[in-house]
Amino acid sequence: APGPIRVSLGPGADAARLACFCKEPLSVVNPSSPDPSRSIIRRVLLGQLLFSAGHALTTSGFLNYFANPFFKGLTVAFAVMQVTPEAAESLAIVTRWLVLRWGGRKTVWWVSLVLARLAALAIPGLVYAGMVPGTTGAIPAIIVLLGLWYLLMGISYTAYLSWLSDLVPEVQWGKMLGRRSMAISLVTVCMTYNAASIMDRTQLWSAGEKLNAYVVLFGLGGVLSLTSILPLIGMPGGRGSGVGSREPEGESLSGQEPRAIRHEPTSVAQPLTINHQPPSLWSSIGPPLRLAFSDPAFRRFLFGCWQLSFFQGLTQTAQFQFSVNVLHVSLLDYYGMLSVMLLLQIPLAAIAGWMVDRGHDRKLMIGGLLALSTAMGCWWMATWYGPAWLMAAYVVWGLFGLVNVAQPSLGLKLAPRSDNAVQLSLFKQIGGLLAALAGMLGGLVLDHFSTEKGLPPLDVFRWMFLVSGIGRATAALWYWKAGPPPASTTRRVSEGRA
Repeated sequence: APGPIRVSLGPGADAARLACFCKEPLSVVNPSSPDPSRSIIRRVLLGQLLFSAGHALTTSGFLNYFANPFFKGLTVAFAVMQVTPEAAESLAIVTRWLVLRWGGRKTVWWVSLVLARLAALAIPGLVYAGMVPGTTGAIPAIIVLLGLWYLLMGISYTAYLSWLSDLVPEVQWGKMLGRRSMAISLVTVCMTYNAASIMDRTQLWSAGEKLNAYVVLFGLGGVLSLTSILPLIGMPGGRGSGVGSREPEGESLSGQEPRAIRHEPTSVAQPLTINHQPPSLWSSIGPPLRLAFSDPAFRRFLFGCWQLSFFQGLTQTAQFQFSVNVLHVSLLDYYGMLSVMLLLQIPLAAIAGWMVDRGHDRKLMIGGLLALSTAMGCWWMATWYGPAWLMAAYVVWGLFGLVNVAQPSLGLKLAPRSDNAVQLSLFKQIGGLLAALAGMLGGLVLDHFSTEKGLPPLDVFRWMFLVSGIGRATAALWYWKAGPPPASTTRRVSEGRA
């Protein structure tokens, strides 16, 4: 698809006359006026910095560190806890139904985010109230609260991304997503070292002191996540509720009315009944689901996302056990490699944003996935030649800076404009669920062949890394014809300069 067109209008030039020669409507942008989308992107960046800082203090290593004493010796229960976040997030497909009932995507975003953080804070709240490892009902309480937390977070993220896609012009989605990805990587780099330092300092503490420290950190993380609402809460709601004929939430700040990429059927664009009663759950999500799977381009995109998620998750357990139990990689070494990967992702995310805004989403996905699949070759080499090859794998994984921007941008361009909550949840949250289930499957495969069948563990690791690499590489084939239609390119006329 061609990039945006800039035309210089000379003295006395008439934009209306110029538009007569164009087949598609043109919007005239005055370059001397400030670009409202710049303010939006700055707010998104600040909000993401605050949210990522808080999120890092309440998930991943911190969450596992807190939960380990409660689940000690209960392998199955711990595995259920590990898969609960992705399983709960997959239910975010109900976002569109909530948008219809709550009145708009912006409302769904911030209300879900507040409720999610309250559910998360209930976990250390129970500890503060006296819950300790061995307390009756402690494990079910943690799993239920964790599921509620991530369900609400999945809903919040889906509404958030759909809402922002209306506030920023399509030709700047790459810039917005790139800056957001850079913020996530930057904060994660800083927080990983803080996490290592904090966890190292608590090694000699008593169990009670460790739990109290976790409560403080968790509370701080919750406050930081909630403050991420402040930079964004003053922005308008976008073009309508995002589901057709609802009352508008506010005006777009993008300076133009974005053209729809796909024209939806009447049943999808106007889901409300004649008496304006909120529709049922199935009538809210059923038509968009049928629309998503009936679109060949979006269907290929979706299958590519799901295949990639599955084969990435397949080796999660194998990679952890191989690096820790076989190569004896220390926590400090792990954080060092992770930091290298994240630092590489920062400039690559900026480059990806620039390329995406020029219509190269599909090329980035194909090239990025093919290059990223070679990282599994590095893991395979590490089974022969040692941990130095793991650093090579993490360097290659720096290319996720490209894919993490191109994938959501391509998804937005292939989905309907505004009314896209169902489509976004399909490739993001369902993909996460497949990765989690594949991780459990990979653990079972590893245990079956290395323990029950008696095969050498290194041989099992090699086969799993090889299969995962092939699966990741072939996922790129789905994107071969999954590009956005040429009509999705936004054309603008700049007044006064080329």
